[in-house]
Amino acid sequence: MEVVATFAERLKEAMYIRNVRARDITENTGISSSQISHYLKGDYNPKQPTVTQLSHYLRVNEVWLIGYNCNMERYEPTFDGTLKEIFEMCETLSNNDLQCIKNFIKNYFINR
Repeated sequence: MEVVATFAERLKEAMYIRNVRARDITENTGISSSQISHYLKGDYNPKQPTVTQLSHYLRVNEVWLIGYNCNMERYEPTFDGTLKEIFEMCETLSNNDLQCIKNFIKNYFINR
């Protein structure tokens, strides 16, 4: 995977696609308007927690947002999809592994 765009370019593109203004980002994320302005001008790039926050708000893939050549859409797991993934993983486990997982889940519910 290669970098094909700057963070500033991708932020502008995501904002355009999602019809979001800088003010909207500030109001909904708490990221200051001056920070957003610096990101949009390309003065500096945000740290990882801010990238994550922006990608969630804009509903885009974090890796895409930082400029890599990949799908823009976020992977949002669904309950059905997650269950399917879990069942597929379980098919490859030994009986001992399955028993350990079963005990872990029981303990989780007992101790939460």
